[in-house]
This record gives sequence, structure tokens and C-alpha cells, in this order.
Amino acid sequence: MKLNHPSLKVNTQKAHSLLDRRYAERVPIGYRVSYSGAEGARIVKGEGLLKDLSKTGCKILGATTSSLGSSLTLLLDFEDGQAPMRLTDVIVSWIARDSFAVRFPKLSADERRRVQEVIWKNVSLSSLDDQRTAFRIV
Repeated sequence: MKLNHPSLKVNTQKAHSLLDRRYAERVPIGYRVSYSGAEGARIVKGEGLLKDLSKTGCKILGATTSSLGSSLTLLLDFEDGQAPMRLTDVIVSWIARDSFAVRFPKLSADERRRVQEVIWKNVSLSSLDDQRTAFRIV
């Protein structure tokens, strides 16, 4: 009787070349961001560093006292010669001690275009180093 054992393969790919399971891949980035919102009667305000960006959300280095699912307004300074981009009603989707992530549930066509331009600019810059992001074509 012959037993079928799954063959073990050694992964020789670099970690950054593996396809992430996110719907929209994020690119490493480093721009200033301000955020504000309301938690009941309490006003939440802060500043941080935009750590990564995708067309559906971003990660921010900075402490927040917001809770999961709360709504914030972001002011993103992309340093692209345009006024900082103001995004309202972004949703806090993940919180750690010194960082948090937000989703962009609704972007206008102009906002989406500008975010995409910043992403492509940073993809081409990050392709010069060894930290590229894999992209899913849908």
C-alpha cells in the first residue's frame, strides 16, 4: 500500500515577494498625517506618520484613543505640491499600542485618483530598493 505524503517545499522567495491576501496591496510610505474625530462627547485629535497606503486604507504610526469602528477625519500631506488631502468618515479598523489602521469606505473619483497617483509614485520609488509590494490584478 502506497501512502501519499504531501511534499514539503522550501520557500526560496523573499518575504516581500509573496502575494499578500489583502484586497488592495499597500505601499511603504512616509508622509505626515493629522487626524480628528469624536468619541461621544470627547474630541480625539492627533498627528502621526503615514506608514503605508492603499486605495482602500492606510496604517498610521501614532497613538489614538479612538475605538474600533469609530469614524475619523484625516488630513494627509502627500508633499505633492497640492493642498493636504482631507478624507472624512474613515473607519478605524485596527489598533495597536503605537499605530492604527483605517479603511476608506468612500472616496470621490478625484480622491481615488490622487491616492492612486501617490501609490504609483511610491511603488516606482520602492522598486529601487528591495522592499517592493506584490500587486493583485483584479
